[in-house]
Amino acid sequence: MSLTTRVLAIDNPIDGIIPDFSIFGAEFTALWQKLLAGLWGLAIICAIVFLLVNVASMATASAGNNPMEYKTSRTRALVSGISLGILAALAVIVGAILAVFGS
Repeated sequence: MSLTTRVLAIDNPIDGIIPDFSIFGAEFTALWQKLLAGLWGLAIICAIVFLLVNVASMATASAGNNPMEYKTSRTRALVSGISLGILAALAVIVGAILAVFGS
C-alpha cells in the first residue's frame, strides 16, 4: 500500500502586484514623503537629545561615585546610541528588507 500526499495548491492572488502610491496622485506622494521625512528628522533629533542627556547623566553619576546610577545611565546611553544608529540607517535597513523579502 502506498501513501500518497495531496497538496492543494492555491495561486497567490497578489503575486506580481507591486505597491504604488502614484495612483493617488503626485500631491499625495509628495505629502507622505514630506511627512515621513519630517517625522524621521524629529526622531533623529529626539535620539540625539536623549543620547546627550544620558551621557551627561553618566558623567554626573561617575563624578558622584554612584555606581548604580552610572550603570542605569550607561544602559540608557547605549540604547539611545543604538536607536540613533538605527534611525540614521533606516533607509538602508528598509531597502535591505525589501530586497530580501520583496523579490
